[in-house]
Amino acid sequence: MTALLRTILVPLDGSELAEQALAPAVAIARASGAALHLTRVFVTYDAPREMLGEGGMPMVIEQQLEQEAWADLKRVAERVATELPEQVRTDRVRTRPLQSPFGETAIVVDSLRRLARRLRPDLVVMATHARGGLSRAWLGSVADAFMRSGTVPTLLIRPRDERAATPVLFRHILLPLNGSALAEESLPLAQTLATLFHARLTLLRVIVPPHVIARPSPVTRVNEAHVAEEEAAAARYLATVKERVMAAGLSAETATVVAEHPARTILEYAANHETDLIAMSTRGLGGMKRFMIGSVADKVLRGAAIPVLLTKSAARNEGAAGRAAAERPASTP
Repeated sequence: MTALLRTILVPLDGSELAEQALAPAVAIARASGAALHLTRVFVTYDAPREMLGEGGMPMVIEQQLEQEAWADLKRVAERVATELPEQVRTDRVRTRPLQSPFGETAIVVDSLRRLARRLRPDLVVMATHARGGLSRAWLGSVADAFMRSGTVPTLLIRPRDERAATPVLFRHILLPLNGSALAEESLPLAQTLATLFHARLTLLRVIVPPHVIARPSPVTRVNEAHVAEEEAAAARYLATVKERVMAAGLSAETATVVAEHPARTILEYAANHETDLIAMSTRGLGGMKRFMIGSVADKVLRGAAIPVLLTKSAARNEGAAGRAAAERPASTP
């Protein structure tokens, strides 16, 4: 089973690093025919009267910044439209005034989630650390928070200092699986991208070896018999998934690795096998839960030098995230 791609959402913040998410988004939109929505969230601040000064100068500056933001979004859209005629849309989102910059990330994330509920995108493509301080480049923290609080599959791009001269092509997609239904939720979209780009899929299972205490000493050793059983079970499981992938007309292979650290192993495998994309599922846990659980997906995302596609568990309750803002969106072709 594959996933349909009809709408792709790309949040921008005015920075060049954020715009590096455009290349893969354009490539996917071109291959799939999906509509490409470029959005910009403008955060407004409610300045106290004593700060306005003569002539209300802060308000004038705010208006100028907003006009520049929309002009920049239009410029980017016009440039992208030369590659994707009839497929590009822009979405301008203006938040209600904030009293403090400390709430900026939350209000931007909430605005993007509201927009996503309206547009119902099949994929969001974002840069992961395009921070810009006072220039209002906020995608570093926003990408992380949005990915954890929403349910839309998100392709996270690690920006580079220099723009890639070669076109974006996904030729080898790595799909780590642990045998659970949750992990397999990333499979339909991974298959879709593999179909669009004629890529091969590698289904990877990392087995963490169990340790037992060697009596009478407190020294532990690997339970090799248990590992052998796990390897055999993993091979059978991956073979069944491979059959389903190949039934969809795709090229697939399997790999089983015994290692202590799953995230590190996934990253090393990707680096050593010319992987272009890592596709994983996640529950999207945040805050203290994230640090307590030590999510494998989280560690892979933070250590990967290549794009990472994260699919959220459909069972996760989207309503758990707070809603801290209201905005007035407007969509234009």
